[in-house]
Amino acid sequence: MASCSDSVTTDSQKTNSLSNRSDSQLDAEVTDTEIKGYLMKRARLSRKWKKQWFLLKNCDLYYSESPKAKGSLKKIPLTDADISETRVDKKQYAFQIRSKQNGRTYYIHAENEMTQNNWMQAICFAKAAGNNGGASQTCVVQ
Repeated sequence: MASCSDSVTTDSQKTNSLSNRSDSQLDAEVTDTEIKGYLMKRARLSRKWKKQWFLLKNCDLYYSESPKAKGSLKKIPLTDADISETRVDKKQYAFQIRSKQNGRTYYIHAENEMTQNNWMQAICFAKAAGNNGGASQTCVVQ
């Protein structure tokens, strides 16, 4: 399995369903590519939902207002993060990332169940790959 420090050179975008793949296929594909696209993220202070461009690359999750706003990319730390579904604000297809690194909880929702599952699985595998040979890390998408 590739580690998070390995270079990722492909720019292919995942649009097909990751949930139809075996774990070994998923593992190889997620660590060897990037996943990008628009999701809704809830603002921390105003708690309003805002469309954001997300990029999962090299086991790091970034977001900004658009793919062209690369200078303003913000990073969501995945090390020691917990990923789970949530029903925050009664949003369907929502999930949360609880970062132990910075103490924040990020609320994100997708437009459909397949997109939600694809992102959650990809983040989960990226997080596990980021373990860099340390203690075994189990990631369960609930």
